[in-house]
Amino acid sequence: MLVKGSPASSVTLIYNDGKKKTLKLAKRLEDLLKESKIRIVGLEDGPDVIVVIGGDGTLLRAFHQTLGGIPILGVKDGTYGTLLEVDPDEIEYIPDILSRGMYWLEETSTIETRGDIRLIALNEFLIRSGKLGKSSRLGIAVDGIPTGECICDGVIISTPTGSLAYSLAAGGPLVDPRSKDMVVSYVAPWPPSLTLAVKSFVLPLESEVEIWSPDPQAYIVADGLTPLKMRPPIRVSGSDIKGVFVRLSSNPADFYKRIVKRMVPRRLTGIMDYLETGILPQNL
Repeated sequence: MLVKGSPASSVTLIYNDGKKKTLKLAKRLEDLLKESKIRIVGLEDGPDVIVVIGGDGTLLRAFHQTLGGIPILGVKDGTYGTLLEVDPDEIEYIPDILSRGMYWLEETSTIETRGDIRLIALNEFLIRSGKLGKSSRLGIAVDGIPTGECICDGVIISTPTGSLAYSLAAGGPLVDPRSKDMVVSYVAPWPPSLTLAVKSFVLPLESEVEIWSPDPQAYIVADGLTPLKMRPPIRVSGSDIKGVFVRLSSNPADFYKRIVKRMVPRRLTGIMDYLETGILPQNL
């Protein structure tokens, strides 16, 4: 369920200032916000909304600066941008949408490590051998019950939000963001003749996943950020921290519209245009 947003009077802009295209978008949005009397402030000033211009990686870095404390509106300026709500040609509408509170807030689940070190992931954790460039010997247990082990390139533990990222590339399923689940996937289990019958499975967030390794240390990467070393077993479960995104629709099923728009090719057969317009392409 999405919650109606409130009128915003202050915004923090986060973007990659090393890209000319992004800088141009950011400058245009700054001008529009100022014209609408919306203040542009730093994170330390407690903005009502963070506007991120870039790709999914930029948005993930913004999340880790606040850990869900401030709603994030993503403006796509990357390749896919499955987490991002607004296209570049729609930025003209952002000041009016924010100032009038004409948006909705979507809470998304996160996961965390348990133990001496607490890490948070909005998308996923990647866990692999402590020896870079070497295959990993990893075992998985769920709520204290061993479920398997193999030689692989790593294990991914993903949230529903992250099910469209590295987890999907590893063969995991797409999970609706309303689901209270996490996805566990082996990355490239080897050799092929011994590949597991099940390389990916879905668990409730309240479960605890343990990743075991004979190595004294393993690398863990949260949301593609800096790798850290931890001593196995590494324990992961759902977190009470939530990601908060600004959405332009109150219908949570519009998630699928965003995914189709961002990820599904539209020029292979013409079928996507046909389903929207009812006009049969000539090549069908």
